[in-house]
Amino acid sequence: MGRKPCCDKVGLKRGPWTIEEDCKLMNFIFNNGTFPCWRNVPKLAGLLRCGKSCRLRWINYLRPDLKRGSFTESEEDEIILLHSRLGNRWSKIASHFPGRTDNEIKNHWNTKIKKKLKQLGLDPVTHKPVEKTDGNKKQEERSETKSEDVPCKEVEEIRVTLNETNDLLKDYEMLCGSFDLDYSYTSSFSMEESNNPLMAQEENSLKQWVDCVDSLLSWDDNFIPLQEENSFPP
Repeated sequence: MGRKPCCDKVGLKRGPWTIEEDCKLMNFIFNNGTFPCWRNVPKLAGLLRCGKSCRLRWINYLRPDLKRGSFTESEEDEIILLHSRLGNRWSKIASHFPGRTDNEIKNHWNTKIKKKLKQLGLDPVTHKPVEKTDGNKKQEERSETKSEDVPCKEVEEIRVTLNETNDLLKDYEMLCGSFDLDYSYTSSFSMEESNNPLMAQEENSLKQWVDCVDSLLSWDDNFIPLQEENSFPP
């Protein structure tokens, strides 16, 4: 059997409270005190409201000892300590904070304190460190392996390009040897220091290749054409 409703809610006013309604309720309670049964308060105070609505309006907004303002750090620490012992028993937790309502403490817990505990790596229910699941561990391992694979791929690509340039240089050496040409790999370029030794080696090999081609082209410049035999004097 559930609890009976406080009223039929027929012909009652709903929505936000007006200043006149607040004044009627405050004057009635100041003159008569709080009743243990709030069902009779609306009729005696001349309000078209539900008894539950009058009780919540008085406790959460109108009572003079109500403490307003944001929670301090000491209050938040005490709420965390009490929640670890009592759980979600907000009425018992509110009894340790004079002037604070259970609804206010519950809303502050759900909006701010719970997020604060999660950022610290604590479970808001058990107040213990959150253990990483197998799925999170696998994702972290995958991210680490991906970050390690990227530089390895770059080094492999550099090695492939170096192998190709070395093969081309060998072919030019064989070609130059067939002509019995004396050549030397001299570079007119100034090698700049590089952080990557593989890139420096690749740049050196490419410059040697250019010098070899320049030596072949200079062989054509030494050719002197013969004068024509049947030349007539002017």
